[in-house]
Amino acid sequence: MNALSLFRLLLKLAFGLGALLAWSGGGALAQTPVARESAVKAAFLYKFPAFVDWPPGTFQGADQPLVIGVSGDEDVAADLEQLVSGRTDTRPVTVRRIQDGAPLSGVHILFLGNRRDPRLRDAVNAVKGPVLIVTDQPGALQLGSVINFSEDAGRVRFSASLASAEEHGLKLSSRLLAVAQAVEGRMR
Repeated sequence: MNALSLFRLLLKLAFGLGALLAWSGGGALAQTPVARESAVKAAFLYKFPAFVDWPPGTFQGADQPLVIGVSGDEDVAADLEQLVSGRTDTRPVTVRRIQDGAPLSGVHILFLGNRRDPRLRDAVNAVKGPVLIVTDQPGALQLGSVINFSEDAGRVRFSASLASAEEHGLKLSSRLLAVAQAVEGRMR
């Protein structure tokens, strides 16, 4: 499978999961047949772990849950909670909502949403250890984010930083990097 085919497959999967969330949920979600941006981001956050190698010892056992922390975006947190509910993949997944000012520890993936202010650098710098930091702010990769969402022609895209991934002890799969809009630090 070439990179373009894989990218199309991932986009279809993300939009399909977002549409599934929109159609299967109650209330406002059921009234929105088109995938919302928050649902697409939630789908990506759910799928990213399959393309990341954490260092040995990150997980104490196969039954230890993968913890996805969400700060600054209640819509993504709600969509992600709905997406992971009842799923039993290779390991359980837990979503933890992190309030402003709360410690940013104890997570494997940290989504820092709606942080369009100077505090993003402080939040990213406060995260230590093997944590996949995902953001949605222009320029966030230069601030230390590993993956950053962006919008392009009405679609959610992402870029990645190999230097930030390495700094956090993570290795991003070449399959993930092949579908990224941009990869900083890629060796040519």
